[in-house]
Amino acid sequence: MKWKLRDVVLMVILAVVCGGVYRLWDVLYPFVNTSWPPAQGLLNGFWFIAAGLVPYIIRRPGAALISELVAAMIEQALGSQFGLQNLVWGLTQGIGAEVAFAVFGWRRYPLGVMLLSGGLAGIGASLTWLAQGGSAYTQTIIVLYFVFSFVSGAIVGGWIPKLIGDALNRAGILRNFELGRAGRTQA
Repeated sequence: MKWKLRDVVLMVILAVVCGGVYRLWDVLYPFVNTSWPPAQGLLNGFWFIAAGLVPYIIRRPGAALISELVAAMIEQALGSQFGLQNLVWGLTQGIGAEVAFAVFGWRRYPLGVMLLSGGLAGIGASLTWLAQGGSAYTQTIIVLYFVFSFVSGAIVGGWIPKLIGDALNRAGILRNFELGRAGRTQA
């Protein structure tokens, strides 16, 4: 479970790439945004990719939280319209994702755990939304926002990072990382 230099380097590289993807999503978000808040929850999963991808590959405690914070910092540095709120969102999303991995002792990463991690990142984002004004909506809107953000997180923040990690692993790129070693022991 000890972090190695290559784990840190890969985490930073992937978090920077994800931060760039997040910034691109910031630009596109207003064009697909809707005035109905629960539908906005369906769009949240794109901002959770780092919190699923990095820990799936390196499998270390804190990987989800740190990578999501670094990605949020990069998104902010690239000029995100969300200002310093990015860091709060990155923190709560990263904590949510980290909880799922912690529950399984940072040792199990099947699809179910990945879906749970992305979903809990969605809960973290929803709690931030609630604290930043979402509480003004009806209970139905709030519940739907939480549910839609959980679903979006599970699919885009959990399942897609697993697909990406598995593809990179099949290509042989990750043989020196935990995901690559785990694949060799299962074969």
